[in-house]
Amino acid sequence: MLEISDYIGSLLERGGTVVLPSRQRSYALRLAYAGAQLAARRRVWASPDALPLEGWLIREIERRVGQSANDSANGRASGRVPRLLSPAEEWLLWRQCTAEATHALELVNGAALAEALRRAGSLAAELGIDPQASRESVASETGLMAAVHRAVSERCQALGAAPLAMALRSLPSVGDERPVLFAGFLLPSPRLRALVTARAQCGYESAFPPPDPSKAVPPRIVRPADEHEELERIAEWCRQHLTARPDARLLVLLPGSAGRRERLGTLIGQSLAPQDSALVALEGGQPLASLPMVSHALASLALLSGAAVGVERLLEWLRSPWWSDPSAAARARLDLWLRERRRLQLDLASLLALLQRSPAPLAEPSRLLTLRLERAMASLRAHSGTLREWSERFKAALDVLGWPGNQTRDSSEQQTLLRFHELLDELGQLSAAVAMLPRAVAVQWLTELASRTAYRPADEDAPVTLAGAYLDPVVRYDGLWVAGLDAESLPQPVAPEPFLPLHAQIAAGSPAATAAGRLQEARALLAAWRAAAAECVLSAPSRLEGIERLPSPLLEEWPAAVQPAAEPRATIWLAARLHRPGLLIEWRDEAGVGWNPELPLPSGTRSLELQNLCPFRAYAELRLGSLELGVPEPGIAPDVRGQLLHAALQGLWERLGDSRALAALSAPVLDEWVAACVEGAAAALHLAEEESIAAPALARECRRTVRLIGRLLDIERRRPPFRVQHTEYSTRLRLAGQELRLRIDRLDALESGGLAILDYKSGRRVSPEWYGDRPSHPQLLAYLAAIGEDVVAMATVNVTAREVRFDGVAASEQLLPRVAGVKAPQGESRDPWLLRVAAWRGVIERLAAAFASGHAVVDPRPRACDFCHVASLCRVGDGLIASDEETPPEEAFGLDDE
Repeated sequence: MLEISDYIGSLLERGGTVVLPSRQRSYALRLAYAGAQLAARRRVWASPDALPLEGWLIREIERRVGQSANDSANGRASGRVPRLLSPAEEWLLWRQCTAEATHALELVNGAALAEALRRAGSLAAELGIDPQASRESVASETGLMAAVHRAVSERCQALGAAPLAMALRSLPSVGDERPVLFAGFLLPSPRLRALVTARAQCGYESAFPPPDPSKAVPPRIVRPADEHEELERIAEWCRQHLTARPDARLLVLLPGSAGRRERLGTLIGQSLAPQDSALVALEGGQPLASLPMVSHALASLALLSGAAVGVERLLEWLRSPWWSDPSAAARARLDLWLRERRRLQLDLASLLALLQRSPAPLAEPSRLLTLRLERAMASLRAHSGTLREWSERFKAALDVLGWPGNQTRDSSEQQTLLRFHELLDELGQLSAAVAMLPRAVAVQWLTELASRTAYRPADEDAPVTLAGAYLDPVVRYDGLWVAGLDAESLPQPVAPEPFLPLHAQIAAGSPAATAAGRLQEARALLAAWRAAAAECVLSAPSRLEGIERLPSPLLEEWPAAVQPAAEPRATIWLAARLHRPGLLIEWRDEAGVGWNPELPLPSGTRSLELQNLCPFRAYAELRLGSLELGVPEPGIAPDVRGQLLHAALQGLWERLGDSRALAALSAPVLDEWVAACVEGAAAALHLAEEESIAAPALARECRRTVRLIGRLLDIERRRPPFRVQHTEYSTRLRLAGQELRLRIDRLDALESGGLAILDYKSGRRVSPEWYGDRPSHPQLLAYLAAIGEDVVAMATVNVTAREVRFDGVAASEQLLPRVAGVKAPQGESRDPWLLRVAAWRGVIERLAAAFASGHAVVDPRPRACDFCHVASLCRVGDGLIASDEETPPEEAFGLDDE
């Protein structure tokens, strides 16, 4: 359980105030105090006065403002205290002053600069630095800071208001006669020391908690192999503690991305109780705009404002659960249909125009969505208004859209909804500072406010707390784990504030400004960690993102506790090691439902290709419909590129017919023919795509295709004589009692006798493998079986900017350019081509029979999992995947891009 020191406990019992660095630490202190009261068998007690520093300062300043107002009303003289600016007002003030100071500069992100200057101003107040003392030009960082700070101060004087840092200057001291303890401040700043001194001069009790060396424990040092193993070890450590003592309270300090903490929280939950979401609490917050519910609202308002929204964000907005109608299934179908339009951005007018052209099965959800958007747009009415008006209109428009849906909301979602409504009110409060604003600007300001507002719903008393920074825990835990303590993290790197003079930061004793300050800070942290838990674990991974890292030199004080660096790493992932019944749905059967023999195998030769790559992927994709969602990208999509190439070559060879006609044409005439065929293919493609392909991109692709076909024809001219017998030839094949429908790109009749099968490829070349149990091109083997004994060669024709080449196998050399003859099986004297043809027939018979029977075992080819979109469904472990380290990932395997 959580414990507080006797010193802090006695001060709270006397009605004193404990001031802490953050809201999270004050919450932990209140939980520890409540635990102490329950342990003392008390049923009722006064809530402890434990506040974060900023909250305490705001409370005391507002109390002094109230006293000044009462004194003035009663005719008593009193020092004037300015009104505190709200966070939104302060943000706007710095934004406006920064924009005026930098109007002559072409800034990429002026809002980010304003926020950086505001933070620098807060740090200056904390360090007791006067930013306006700089005499440098506005072109320098410190000069810009001085100019903007001066402008902010002048605006505040005119308004009779001030931000927190400036308002403190008008007070002789902060707080009243109640004792105040400042806990958790390892190296008190000059402003904090000045506050304590001013209170002491007024006779008020103020102090920092004295250290208690008796509580310090020697830490245990852990050296995981990398950051992934570090997370696994922390999760296992938490499991062991909570299994032994369910009432234990653990703290993990894990700096870095929020994603790592979310991942660790998931691992801990999986190892203990997957159904219990209250096991882990994450300290700190994330931008309000990044929360899914708020992100959906902001995307809705951006669309209604007329802004062009990126298609990924728009589709995420469409799929989100924050709708009352249409249904999730209908919106999912709309999502798939919109992806096929290949638009990179859509504004409201374009989206409504597309919805009007939706196919009949999507007509009803399109109509409902159109109706809601039009009604929401009508609720916004005018194109300009005050921020108060926009605040009210935004809420009304979201109500019309049905946001945030009619599903039952849990506590965190309800808190998030209330916080967003508070943000709308804060936006409306800025009406006094600005006049009329266009709709788009009002939406932009709301988005900026939401992006700078750190927020996280209140957590319950969870057994494990994850924090994202190195800090003094203040209260005592049963166990503390501090992660990532390599030489680059402890001491932390020197990072002075660029907008404040360096000499002033050094003179003020800023720990971030000097190496000595960082070292002092690191030693203070180590002392606080050792005293903050019954067990203290410090870990330093040997590798971070593949780079070797040394442990912090400050950990060398405990060499006896350091474990061997070459500890073996677990070869299977944590969820499998800590598996509990019901944790995950397991795929136990190697065979699914068999295929109906009356129907042809789905997707032609793709069923054989996928079965060859991995039987599970074939079943998941072609039987269960687990398809990868495509996202429109700039330029031409790979499948469109393949369609253009195939159509152009089909038209060209239908006109040429054979190699003699090709050789007879002059270069200028041939170029005209190629250009005409590409142009005709592009026109048909552009019409079929409903003009969703940008004309400039299609024109560039046409020029590229003309060049590549020209390079291919140069190779074709040097071939032995041939005649193109078929292009895009459709046929059927019976395999293992199943029908397979095929479409062969090209069949050439060779003058020397026999047929050659050619398969165009516009994607990356795949290194061919013809003689193993799982050859690389089973579709060519199926074509070979369908055409019969007349085939003497087969090859892929790779047509890419990197290279244009034939890649295949033939009965003998010289039949196709750079295509080698077939290799005879060892010890065989019979015709090697006929032997191989029979063996290849057996391969595809086996693949077809396996697919038809529903054989779906997880058995990937080497590197097949690298780009597989169903790997999370089959849950194949990293240590179980076969790997061919010598094969580049892009050449490990391939599928048709047609």
